[in-house]
Amino acid sequence: MIGKLVRGVAAAVAVSAVLTGAAMAQTIGDISAKGRIAIGVLTGIPPYDTVDANGNTDGFLVDLAREVAKALEVELEVVPVNNASRAAALESGRVDMLIAHMTATPARAKTFLMTNPYGAYDMRFVAAKDLKLTTLDDLKGKRVSVPKGSTQDIAVSGYGIEGLEVVRFDDDALAMQALISGQVDATAAVAAVANDVIAKQNLSNLEVKTELPIFTLYWSMAVRHDATELHQWLNNFIYYQEITGNLGKLHEKWIGTPIPGGKLPTF
Repeated sequence: MIGKLVRGVAAAVAVSAVLTGAAMAQTIGDISAKGRIAIGVLTGIPPYDTVDANGNTDGFLVDLAREVAKALEVELEVVPVNNASRAAALESGRVDMLIAHMTATPARAKTFLMTNPYGAYDMRFVAAKDLKLTTLDDLKGKRVSVPKGSTQDIAVSGYGIEGLEVVRFDDDALAMQALISGQVDATAAVAAVANDVIAKQNLSNLEVKTELPIFTLYWSMAVRHDATELHQWLNNFIYYQEITGNLGKLHEKWIGTPIPGGKLPTF
């Protein structure tokens, strides 16, 4: 009798846990009822972001967040995040989703639901105009700065070029500064970001090397694993934004170029 009672209590607890987990699942209805969506956007990467006259974050990612909120018919709360804080902001529930330039890697897919891509970027070498960089052999004996643990760190470190020294820094800005100050021969950076730095700082001696591409990768939005309905809705949203041309217009508005890589892939 006692055994049956124990088993019954255990079963009830298990059912309760399942129901509690289901109740916690984030839905479109939850967001509508709340009347607001908190979206984490990546900052510190001009020209993708900037600060308006009132000191608020603005730019391509914020405009895209505005479109999400508009389509959901709710108010928008923009939450600035950086590379180090964006995952924790989503996991903790501080934000409902991320539009924070995250590439949909298999490792990230273990933690979050990653949407179809909403944008793309070209990763390129940046160096002095008089430095020849047209083949991998030209990297022999060169010092190249990268953000530690970044996708460009993985790519450049994997070349296996004799005499190539990969110099790692905490973020993109420090890696770029290392080139500007002459600590390294080249850096690996997002082409649009590098061109923006070159133009704003009048670094006429530097250029983005287009003849030796590193890669073109795509950025996805991210939601928590329980937000399956929101994830599917965002895939539909991105598809519609692309086919109507609005996504391309926003990219042209802030970046000044079409989205690299042609038609965005789906998965």
